Amino acid sequence: MTRASRHHGPRPLEGTIVLDFSRVLSGPHATRILTDLGADVIKVEPPTGDLTRFTNPRINSLSTYFIQQNTGKRNISVDLDKPAARELMARLSEKVDVLVENFSSEVMAKMGLDYPSLARNNPRLVYVSITGFGADGPWSKRKAYAPVINAESGLTKSQGDARGGDYSNDPHSHGDVYTGMYAAIGALAALHQRQLTGHGQFVDVSMAESMLYANEHAHDALWDREPPVGVTRSFRPGDYPVLTAANGEVAVATGHPAENGTFDFFVAAMEAPHLAKDPRFVDQASRLANLEVLQKLIRDWAATCANFSELSEKLASNRIPIGRLQSTSDLAGSDWSKSRRATIDVADRGDGWIHLPNSPWHFSDSDTSVAGIPRYRGEDNREVLTQLLGLSSDEIDSYEREGVILSRGPR
Repeated sequence: MTRASRHHGPRPLEGTIVLDFSRVLSGPHATRILTDLGADVIKVEPPTGDLTRFTNPRINSLSTYFIQQNTGKRNISVDLDKPAARELMARLSEKVDVLVENFSSEVMAKMGLDYPSLARNNPRLVYVSITGFGADGPWSKRKAYAPVINAESGLTKSQGDARGGDYSNDPHSHGDVYTGMYAAIGALAALHQRQLTGHGQFVDVSMAESMLYANEHAHDALWDREPPVGVTRSFRPGDYPVLTAANGEVAVATGHPAENGTFDFFVAAMEAPHLAKDPRFVDQASRLANLEVLQKLIRDWAATCANFSELSEKLASNRIPIGRLQSTSDLAGSDWSKSRRATIDVADRGDGWIHLPNSPWHFSDSDTSVAGIPRYRGEDNREVLTQLLGLSSDEIDSYEREGVILSRGPR
């Protein structure tokens, strides 16, 4: 149950069934995308539960981290250490359109739940496998989490280099989230191709390749010729000015102050035409050589503006957009957010609501808002196994007694 859905039309992926073996973030983010677009996603949890169930904040025995990535999915819990559970999941895979997993390489094969095994009985299956470094290759067996991928893909070094060699792990799990998005795109593309061919396929998505693909500066990092001198390479957004107005409001300007054209915009906004004739700033090479001096002049000028509004007006009128430095909650509480319904209230399984980001899509004829409620582990065991496999209550009771399927409600 949610409040403030945007539309009431049918969802684009209605009728698509997804079996989700993934955990923590990369896979769950991919399947949250598919859920919001209308797929019936069935999350498969081990007896210990997804690791994110144990994070904080929490309410009514549910963590808000888990809620954000898994609201709207149905939930079953099985003990894959038991052969009967594996056989049950193999049967269930025959009834679905997409399977998503993010185990280490070969884990699913050891359980008989790999693509070749399952495709024999369901050739239309789209099987999405997320790993750190790919399903094959010399690093296929390496365990990987976002900090590992961020470090090895160059992101952590790039961020530290921009801070003068102060290296630290990014608080955001880019390696997981980007990979989740690309995995969802891969699933959608394979579903589209299945309409043309009648056959599903194996979709192998690695976190490392995803981070290379998402890096808009990779072209520059891979440049193997003599580096050009006296030019701004790949926009260098790390050099964009961070400015503080007289009242303490902080803003980030968009544009490198040394670039041809952009320098002129800053000069015009500052009403300082003399800078264009200053020997330190006569051309791009000179401005790059004296970048810190130029940055200080811009910062000193910004400090003469009374507040963000004045600073924004002067820069924007000279073709330099700026953004206010603020928190996630500041943006979520803004008039813009309310008008776009960029956030949504999701039931907390008690008497209240959890405030979460809404999906980013606005379809003219479809509802793509976050829908449904967060589920407890194994809450939908009976419904899913009855509906998709036709199991009787006695059969389900037997599986429960044997510990093949499990459930846990709120404490």
